[in-house]
Amino acid sequence: MRNKITSTAAISFVLCASAAFAADKKEPRPEIFQKLVDCRAVPDSAQRLACYDAQVSLLDAAETREEVVVVDRAQIKKARKSLFGLTLPSLSMFGREKDDGTEEGFSFIESKIAAIKTTPDGKYAFKLEDGARWTQTEYQSMRTPKVGDTIRIRKAALGSFMANINERPAIRVKREN
Repeated sequence: MRNKITSTAAISFVLCASAAFAADKKEPRPEIFQKLVDCRAVPDSAQRLACYDAQVSLLDAAETREEVVVVDRAQIKKARKSLFGLTLPSLSMFGREKDDGTEEGFSFIESKIAAIKTTPDGKYAFKLEDGARWTQTEYQSMRTPKVGDTIRIRKAALGSFMANINERPAIRVKREN
């Protein structure tokens, strides 16, 4: 029996380690963008300019047809913040996970409560300014939150989330939408 447990633990470790290595692999650049970058290697300046002109034209047309999307860091940050708390596949377009606990949208969000209601089981359901809906998961006695209160929601252990309302003690919450 002990060997089965040890074997199971070893297999689990190997699977987790291989998943971690797979997550570290960087996805290749889109071909249309890579061809534009490759124009830098053309030695003749006239041919390099022609290469750039041709590839920029193709890239612009692809962006117009929405085959390629160009976003900046501010747009990525806004998207990550709006998706905080949802279980989504790992998408490199939202940036690599570099959670040092200091950047909003990676490990926490701060917002204001736009609406609040009490659920039939006596817990609170919150709607934030950005439309995200969160619900208290465990009953815990607390001062009644109000519309306009500041709420900070952070990642906690095992995929859970904790919320502090006006810096009061944390309550466990989950994202609903």
